[in-house]
Amino acid sequence: MSTVAERVSARFASARNDAGLLQAGLHVEEVCALAYAAAAEGSLRGAARAEAERFAEHERRHAKAYATMLYALTVPVREHARAQDLEALLPGLAEAGEREALRRLEELEEAAIAGQRLMARRLRAREVLRTVAAVMAGGAQHLVVLRRRLGQSPPTKAFETGA
Repeated sequence: MSTVAERVSARFASARNDAGLLQAGLHVEEVCALAYAAAAEGSLRGAARAEAERFAEHERRHAKAYATMLYALTVPVREHARAQDLEALLPGLAEAGEREALRRLEELEEAAIAGQRLMARRLRAREVLRTVAAVMAGGAQHLVVLRRRLGQSPPTKAFETGA
């Protein structure tokens, strides 16, 4: 298990209730948004850059969905991920070469999906599950694109095995 996967997994595993799980999910989605934006501003060019910018927006929407679910549980969102959180999880992403940036984004998406799978198993408020599933599906779609860019086969592994 990679350091990224271990750190993301620990964030979800330490959650003690639905609010904690959603806060973990919110943080991870915000870090994902920061990661895509940093990669787009860094080494990515052309279509890869456009995809990263689009995926950053998707991740911001995922984070907003989790924040909405927290508000529905009457839990205010007091903390948001910052550039320091991204640097702690994926140091030097903005300076990485294109292939390395794509590989690290893939690693982050895999870790996020694993956390969301844990989240889905542990949630007590079943009405939140639809949101988690939608966010997880969005991450899986991002993985397909990243894996295709990296020349991996099959790029749809996320849909077939959850990884």
